[in-house]
Amino acid sequence: MSTAPSSVQFILDGEVVSVSGLPPSVTVLEYLRTVAGRTGTKEGCAEGDCGACTVVLGELAADGRTIDYRAINSCIRFLPTIDGKELVTVESLQGADGELHPVQRAMVECHGSQCGFCTPGFVMSLFALYLDLERGPQRLHGSPPEREDVIAALSGNLCRCTGYRPIIDAGRRMSEYPAPKHWSRDEAQSAERVNRLRALQRTTPQSALRFPGFHAPLTVDELASALQATPDSLLLAGGTDIGLWTTKHLRDLPPIIYLGAIAELQEIRNTDAGLHIVQVYL
Repeated sequence: MSTAPSSVQFILDGEVVSVSGLPPSVTVLEYLRTVAGRTGTKEGCAEGDCGACTVVLGELAADGRTIDYRAINSCIRFLPTIDGKELVTVESLQGADGELHPVQRAMVECHGSQCGFCTPGFVMSLFALYLDLERGPQRLHGSPPEREDVIAALSGNLCRCTGYRPIIDAGRRMSEYPAPKHWSRDEAQSAERVNRLRALQRTTPQSALRFPGFHAPLTVDELASALQATPDSLLLAGGTDIGLWTTKHLRDLPPIIYLGAIAELQEIRNTDAGLHIVQVYL
C-alpha cells in the first residue's frame, strides 16, 4: 500500500481513508461531523476540556508489532496529525449484528447515561482503558481496573448531570462481560490490524505528508530544512494551545510544520549522564 504525500491517510473501521483538499487546520471533530457524517462525537467546549468530543487513536508502537491506543480530544486535534493512525469513534464499537461492546453494555446496565450528551465521550475514554487493561505488568489479562484507574481515565470528561458514580461503576464492570467478537483486546492487536497500520507508515522524505500550508517532516534534518525554507512557519506539537487559536480565536494560521512524525523527538533513554528525555507532547 502506498502513501500519498499530499493526502491525509488513516484507518477507520478497517478501511483506509484518504482525505485531500481540506484546510490543514480542520479538526478531527469537524471532519467527523461535517464530512464523514459521524455525529455521535459531540462538540461541547471546543477547547479540549469537557471530553464530549473524545475519540480513540491507534498508533503503531515503536516495536512495529503492536498498537498503542489512547483517547484524544478531537475538537482541537487537526486532521492531518492523525495521518498513519487508526481512528475509532463511538459508531465503530457496535458489532455487525448489533451487539453492544462491553463498555457500552456496562454503561447501559449501570445507568451511566443521564442527558446523554456527554455519554459518547465517556464511552470512548473507557474504551481506551478497556484496551489498555492487559498492558500493566501487575495486571492479569482482562482483569477489572481499579477505581483509581477508571477515575484517571475519565479525568478529561465532564458530566454536567453530576452522574459520575454510575459511570465509574460501568468502568469497573466492563471487563466482567465476555469478550466481544468486534473490538476485543485480542482483535485490537491482531496481525491483520497491525499490518494494515504498518502499511500506512511514511519512511522516506519523499513520502512525508506535505500539502499547501502543512508539512510533517520525518527527521530533525528535514525539520531544519523546512524551517530554513519557510522561517515564518508555525511549529505544531500537541495543539492544546494552537487548536484554540482556530476554534475560539478564529485565527488564520501561517503554514504549519508538525513535529509529531519525527521519531527523534519521541524518546526516553538512559545515558551515562542520566535520564535523557526528548518528547514532544502529542
